[in-house]
Amino acid sequence: MKLSLIAAGMLAAVSGTALAASNVTLYGVLDAGVTVSKQHGGSTLVNMSNGNWLGNRWGIKGEEELGGGNNVFFKLEQGFELSSGKEASEGKAFNREAALGLNGSWGTFAMGRFGGLSSDSGSYSILGGAPYTTSFSTIGNMYSAFYLTDRYDNSVVYQTPEFSGVQGHLMYSNGRAGDTNKWSYNSHYYGLGLTYNKGPLSVDAIYEVLDYDGEANKGKATQLINLGASYDFGAFKLYGAYEYAMHAPLQDGVGSEDYGLSNYDLGKRNNYHAFAVSASTEALGGEIMLQSQFAFGKNKGELDVGQEKKFNTWSVGAAYFYHFSKRTLMYTQAGIGSAGKALKAADQLRGWNATIGMTHEF
Repeated sequence: MKLSLIAAGMLAAVSGTALAASNVTLYGVLDAGVTVSKQHGGSTLVNMSNGNWLGNRWGIKGEEELGGGNNVFFKLEQGFELSSGKEASEGKAFNREAALGLNGSWGTFAMGRFGGLSSDSGSYSILGGAPYTTSFSTIGNMYSAFYLTDRYDNSVVYQTPEFSGVQGHLMYSNGRAGDTNKWSYNSHYYGLGLTYNKGPLSVDAIYEVLDYDGEANKGKATQLINLGASYDFGAFKLYGAYEYAMHAPLQDGVGSEDYGLSNYDLGKRNNYHAFAVSASTEALGGEIMLQSQFAFGKNKGELDVGQEKKFNTWSVGAAYFYHFSKRTLMYTQAGIGSAGKALKAADQLRGWNATIGMTHEF
């Protein structure tokens, strides 16, 4: 009996030590507002909008020390709509991010599902060059001019240690939506990036490739070069971003059947240049952000008779944030934009919108 009690005590002590060495956190974001919008040719709409500033999510993350400065970590994050409670992506329990990895003085390595380097999504995106990048509506954010990557399954990522403010980032997806086929029949993602963050200056440079192996309309691989920078002058912060997209789909997936532009996203697709110039400052007890972006380009493939090869688009947005606390803020934002030549058919790039809402983090 005494031996049993001693053994139980030892087991409890060992278990307590293991639990003390690990750390698991439940966290989340709730974001909702009301948006008034009007697209070209449509009616003025008033909607409850979700995830305007930050996407609605809940998640669990944890870390355990392995010794020698090394740690194992995980992160599981699901998105949802606050207005209806439904999952953001049907059939994916943790659609926003699912990662298991190791980190130490040698860097960080992770496996799972996460956003590409220019996606502005998740833990490993390094997209910069604008104050609110892809938040709020397409009209008024970077989606209206830039082609940005997404979240991808079957991914691995490695981040180097930081050397004098410089850090390297590598990411690969063995199959963006599945890797059960022969390797040459999966659609892959390759990403390489460098960031510099020191003092008031931040810079990012990203090169990405998306191939279409195994798809019926394979065409040329998309190549993306993104450059972004910001400098904090104290009184205000100035941002700039540039993208050269080669053989890329149109912005924000507008090359769809809805707009009669589906053949723009086949074969050689489109080459275009995108730019963003923005600024932010503290004022009126909160923070004001101004963001602008524009793009122009040309289709490189075979189009139907009468279809315009060239296209252009621009949008401007402004936002105001007031913090009630470290975890709760109110925001208001408005955007206006238009598009020309081939993209005149893309109503989602032409119009205006205005939003007011709040965000709470836990």
